[in-house]
Amino acid sequence: MHHAHQSLASVTVLTLCLTVQVIGQEDRKILNEYRNAAMMSGDVALGKVVFESKEGACKKCHAVSGKERLAGPNLAVIGDKYTREQLIQSVLEPNAGIHPDYASLVVITTDGKTHTGVLRRRTDSEIELIDAEGKLLRIPLGDVEEQKRGKTSLMPTGLYKTVTADQFANMIAYLLTLKQKEGEAHPGLPVEIRHTTKPVQLVPLHSEEMRFDHPVWIVAKPGTNSTFLVVEQQTCKVWQLEKNQHGDQKSLFADLSHESISGKFEGVMCLAFHPEFLKNGKYYLNYHVREEGVFSPVIVERQATKDLSRDLGRASRRLLRIKQRTDLHWGGMLAFGPDGYLYIGAGDGGPQEDPDGHGQDLSIFLGKILRIDVDHATSEKPYAIPDTNPFKKTAGDVRPEIWAYGFRMPWRFSWDSKTKDLWVGDIGQNLFEEVSIARVGENHGWNVFEGFTPFSNQYRRSDDDVTFTPPVVSYRRKLGVSVTGGYVYRGTRSPTFVGAYIFSDFESKRIWAMTQSNRKLVKIRQIGSCPEKPASFGIDSEGELFIVGYQGTIFRIVLDDAIFE
Repeated sequence: MHHAHQSLASVTVLTLCLTVQVIGQEDRKILNEYRNAAMMSGDVALGKVVFESKEGACKKCHAVSGKERLAGPNLAVIGDKYTREQLIQSVLEPNAGIHPDYASLVVITTDGKTHTGVLRRRTDSEIELIDAEGKLLRIPLGDVEEQKRGKTSLMPTGLYKTVTADQFANMIAYLLTLKQKEGEAHPGLPVEIRHTTKPVQLVPLHSEEMRFDHPVWIVAKPGTNSTFLVVEQQTCKVWQLEKNQHGDQKSLFADLSHESISGKFEGVMCLAFHPEFLKNGKYYLNYHVREEGVFSPVIVERQATKDLSRDLGRASRRLLRIKQRTDLHWGGMLAFGPDGYLYIGAGDGGPQEDPDGHGQDLSIFLGKILRIDVDHATSEKPYAIPDTNPFKKTAGDVRPEIWAYGFRMPWRFSWDSKTKDLWVGDIGQNLFEEVSIARVGENHGWNVFEGFTPFSNQYRRSDDDVTFTPPVVSYRRKLGVSVTGGYVYRGTRSPTFVGAYIFSDFESKRIWAMTQSNRKLVKIRQIGSCPEKPASFGIDSEGELFIVGYQGTIFRIVLDDAIFE
């Protein structure tokens, strides 16, 4: 998912291939020999030679510096992202876990030809693919008979047939040296993050029998103290979990599988209750569709039964569709703000590095946080634009729904219940993850900046009044690769954490707490580690927090004995 997350929004390496080969017993034996050899130290200099050789065949798909865009991910800092074991697995068995950023797309044209590559972008007139040789293919839409996701990546599965076990071990040793340089010091870019003396406790909220299928969201049901809705991304189902003295009860609240597409990273992303849910039974979802071959997140309104026990079963009322040129970076969040308006997180929509400048383009929804009024409609739209939206009266083709912009993948955001600050976890590109406090009308920099660091001048506007709002904190790849935004703690069980923002990383599973003053980092500590990949956080009626493990467990974060020191 987280995502879904870029991972669900996370960055996976070396996961590109053309054919699935059934691995027989003999091949498995060879793979184990290669695996064992690579677990030992190798020769870095010789490994670089293998990487760049014809036999290694790595260089045609992977860059190791700069911003060269090839069919595979840039490996410039892969040694920070992956352990030795993960690298070995990714290279030897590239189909074991294909990230959507680099999954193959199969396009069949009207002349019967099949074209396979990584989707670079879709435009109104053509599909652009990068094939296994690194060549750009442009296919006119009029020539497309069918397009479908490939089940394999572009990376050859038989590397062991072209390089020896020693050469493979050397190449792994070389990849492990590709790490992020520390660069200039910045108060909001910690080099190391200290651990608290005692970590927080994570206690499962439910029994093992009630575990979920790829959950990505938990939200407290209004009017209750112990009933929650849990969103499952891939099944497109919403479950009601009721906790009481007679034992937990789990029941189906809604099934969106007839409306939402589903896949490894596609599906239902988030749910928000209308502020007047107890009176009107309305709630809202962010999920994915594919229409006319175009992948799009959509925002819909749904209705609960009169007793609010489950969904009424009617078709959704669609409010908004966010068309994308690729299947990447789709945001995923929606929530009602303290002002009663619905806020929507929209990612830059891809391709990698935002080469079309979506984050800075005010004529489109992509790379923005949007704000709409769901209680009113206009003749053109099933919603209204709040009067205080910053671009409501701007001339030209600026979208009035935009509340703030310059984001890459705002997967999760939340408001501090006391200060009303909006905290955003924005998943990064090559080098940095970031957490920001966003305010109305602000430009948060992507893709001119990544974190505190200049990224590209291509879409930097020349006018003098452009101000980029930096994050509160940014962290490097060795600490994590896919930020999961959380909540500012305003509960009562641990006074030292009150006012601290608690968040995590989907891949490294680290959990942090941080404080700020005037949007400048004051203190950050690692307070624990999640047993499963943390896709989201949740909050109960008392202000206590949950963390959603993507492998199926919702955990209660118990802060009672922990001290934020």
